[in-house]
Amino acid sequence: MKVLIVEDDPDIASLLQRNFKAEGVATMHAASGETALENVRHTHFDVIVLDVMLPGCSGLDVCRNLRNQDHAATIIMLSARDAVNDRVDGLSAGADDYVVKPFAFEELLARITAQQRRRSEDAPDNDGDVVSHGRLAYDRAIREVRFEDNRAELTEREADLLMYLMRNEGQPLSREVIFDALWQAQGGVAINVVDVYIGYLRRKLGTLGADARACVRTVRGKGFMFTRP
Repeated sequence: MKVLIVEDDPDIASLLQRNFKAEGVATMHAASGETALENVRHTHFDVIVLDVMLPGCSGLDVCRNLRNQDHAATIIMLSARDAVNDRVDGLSAGADDYVVKPFAFEELLARITAQQRRRSEDAPDNDGDVVSHGRLAYDRAIREVRFEDNRAELTEREADLLMYLMRNEGQPLSREVIFDALWQAQGGVAINVVDVYIGYLRRKLGTLGADARACVRTVRGKGFMFTRP
């Protein structure tokens, strides 16, 4: 998981970064709405912790902008404003949750975890453990990928990589983003492990047909992207 912290108070931003790091979560910090939008254009984030009162572009404006562009990241708003209409404004702008300052980091983390779990439960699942994207289907129960009448069994790490790419369909993911999501918690692993497993996954998909192999594309200068066949 990678989190973007959008907060103009350096003390709060630093506290959040330290706490997320202690949980093994990668973060990036933006002190303004404009910087946050620029960061999102170049980096994939699973979660955005977004302060409402920002210099220039407000947190509400940032949230609306992201949702208008169909960004799917979980957005948790932070604000000292605790009136009902303030909460409603935040949720109406597209936030998934609204946390009032001062807050306990444990509660913030629990809310993020709950939102991520809910999204996972709501993910496309049209046959129990089977997730389908176009003609490609993946059975999570037996780690089997299917394309038309062909099937291939994946290793646990190949399966994790395929699911991560599928969840972010159509969005280029850099090596760093993929590494942070799947390998950061392991120590002593080099970032080129991403390229190694992309190669493994493509070979497995290639046994199903050229169209299946082409689902995992290289986007020059940006990384890798899943597109449905």
